[in-house]
Amino acid sequence: MEKNNELDKTEKKGAVSRRFQEFILLLATGAGTGIAAWIYKRPEIEIAGTVIMAMLGISGVLFSIEQSVESDSFLFDNKDHLWRFTVLYLISLAGSFLFPLLPEGGWPYLAVFIGLMLFSNQRIGIFSGTVLLMTTCLLYTGQEGSVRFFVYFVGGLVGIIVFSYIDNSFKVGLPLVVSLMVQMVCLSVQEILYVNQQFRVQMLMIPIVNLLVCLIFLLVILKYFSFSIVYKNRDLYMDINDPECALLVELKNASREEYYHAVHTAYLCDRIAKRLKLDDGVVKACGYYHRIGILKGENNWENLQLIMEENRFPQRVKEVLKEYVDNTETMISKETIILLFSDTIISSISYLFSKAPDIQLDYPKIIGGIFKKRVESGAIDRSNLTFGELQEMKEILVEERLYYDFLR
Repeated sequence: MEKNNELDKTEKKGAVSRRFQEFILLLATGAGTGIAAWIYKRPEIEIAGTVIMAMLGISGVLFSIEQSVESDSFLFDNKDHLWRFTVLYLISLAGSFLFPLLPEGGWPYLAVFIGLMLFSNQRIGIFSGTVLLMTTCLLYTGQEGSVRFFVYFVGGLVGIIVFSYIDNSFKVGLPLVVSLMVQMVCLSVQEILYVNQQFRVQMLMIPIVNLLVCLIFLLVILKYFSFSIVYKNRDLYMDINDPECALLVELKNASREEYYHAVHTAYLCDRIAKRLKLDDGVVKACGYYHRIGILKGENNWENLQLIMEENRFPQRVKEVLKEYVDNTETMISKETIILLFSDTIISSISYLFSKAPDIQLDYPKIIGGIFKKRVESGAIDRSNLTFGELQEMKEILVEERLYYDFLR
């Protein structure tokens, strides 16, 4: 009961903070759009229409936020730091009111779409970026509004797609080049094909300036992103993946058997993750902490979640362990399947050694049997792991036969 109360208090506190931020987003969007339309001297009917459209749009954004909270689908640790998205949205909202003063080829919406996505998730990024772009288009007095909207929308959508693959390795070079190239093509199409004039090099001036501005904004956003999320997570992984971490020391004091089981499982997880080019920090942490719930009694998802919340574990580790420990979840991610086989093999071999310490085991046969049983049971039918990756994981585990002697 006490554990439930602690979780409820944490969730309620987070919900209150989130609702307050959502109210600020709603109020700023509605009031700001109305004031901006009035300053631009729009007729009353257009002011009303612009405000209604903006309010409908931001309502969709808020709904997406709530859905993402329920489904736990925020990128990185954005669920626990919604204020990042809130601040960037408010800055971008102010920009959306000012962009109509610029030439229509000079709106830096590529940076807006990508920034909003990085500090929330793909769905919220697309939705919120679209709302802001729509607001700017409604306030702008130029022609070809539909063309202008889709030019920026396509550029922003491509930017979100290519940047969605960023992980803790933080390789942004290719996504940056691809998104800027697509933005250049889109803006050039608008500046050249939809202008009834002979082509002149000067027509490319505004798109080039736009690209430079977007590049500067993106570099600033990515710098902050790397500082607040990527490198912060790296430091955190270094701490929690240290066998002498305070939480693991506590586990060792509670049960040396569980501690060494965690160490051996983490070792296999790390070896497999590196060979399959996955985030080894995440998988190794899952190997260490997949049974840490025993510190609060039973190793169930409730206890595991409480410990991870108390120790501010990375979001990705929470997702994988929930998938693995919570019986209501289906094992889908590659990281979960790696943990499943590593844990099972360490448990099986340790059990056999506990019965007969001097026994000579046929490791390839044992590992092959475990793989066959798991595959036939249907436990990994819906996983993202390919057949080739499954076979490579099996080979890696067989190669570690010398390591298994440490389990005696």
